[in-house]
Amino acid sequence: MAVWESASQEIVSLTLIDTPSTLSYKSHRVPMCYSIGSAPYLMATTILIADDHDDNRELLLLLLSGAGYDVREARNGSECLAVARAQPPDLILMDLSMPVLDGWEVFQQLKIDERTRTIPCMAVTAHAYLDRNQALETGFSAYVSKPFSGDALLKAIAAVLANQNPIEKILTDTAP
Repeated sequence: MAVWESASQEIVSLTLIDTPSTLSYKSHRVPMCYSIGSAPYLMATTILIADDHDDNRELLLLLLSGAGYDVREARNGSECLAVARAQPPDLILMDLSMPVLDGWEVFQQLKIDERTRTIPCMAVTAHAYLDRNQALETGFSAYVSKPFSGDALLKAIAAVLANQNPIEKILTDTAP
């Protein structure tokens, strides 16, 4: 458990899963802060998982929530678009082969919509090496193939978020 003090408040962060793969990523658990008037508000980094396999979503949910991320889920491409448009996440992890709309089409629709075009997307898929090159050329921020190691995925997420969100990096670097 980590405790940060802010004015007269204490901010407590509790780790749900404390494995070696999440221990090295604790620096990304620092909440983002902003204030309205004199009251500070906290914002967790939100990641949307879009995968049609329940087991894959559950594994990602456990890994990411254990690393301190706020996680949302979508079971197909259509749900992914709806969730991303309603409450834009900080990052989307997306399988490329999903029913209703596949990851390629979801990505294209996200990038033409003003509300979602700046959201970084990572391809997390079991597709062959050829899809990796295509995904990166298309504009995905990163590609992680299944099966993946938790360490590799968390490192990729940290790298994408560091490039997309300089405020989080500043807060992380200045945390007590």
